[in-house]
Amino acid sequence: MPRIFVAQTLVDTWLSTGTVSLEQDLLRVSGPPSVDLFINPAVWFERIDGGEADPHDVVGRVKTSQELAQMGADHYESSVVMGDYAYTVRPGFIATVVDARGAEVRLDGPTWSRLMQQIEGLGTSSDN
Repeated sequence: MPRIFVAQTLVDTWLSTGTVSLEQDLLRVSGPPSVDLFINPAVWFERIDGGEADPHDVVGRVKTSQELAQMGADHYESSVVMGDYAYTVRPGFIATVVDARGAEVRLDGPTWSRLMQQIEGLGTSSDN
């Protein structure tokens, strides 16, 4: 099932405008149709600091908090440190579409496309 990375800044914008609501680990997107997204904390790796090569091959990738812990990484706000290397990251969430019971929903191509259009239609902030 495809997962969506949603930057924290974007979630904050959506929450402030009332286009979504947050209930524990569910992000409820206003409809029609309304959509529930299970969110899991994650980061998107923007760059390695200091201009060095990326020995962990994570730049441009998304890692969940659990994956960071398994990698022995320390995460604080917009930084992740792994061993001797520091990275600039964009905090956010991995989002997965779920049904009313919380079970992951499989979407066909056209439904996935409509969902992406709905999410894109929520608006964005300038630094997402």
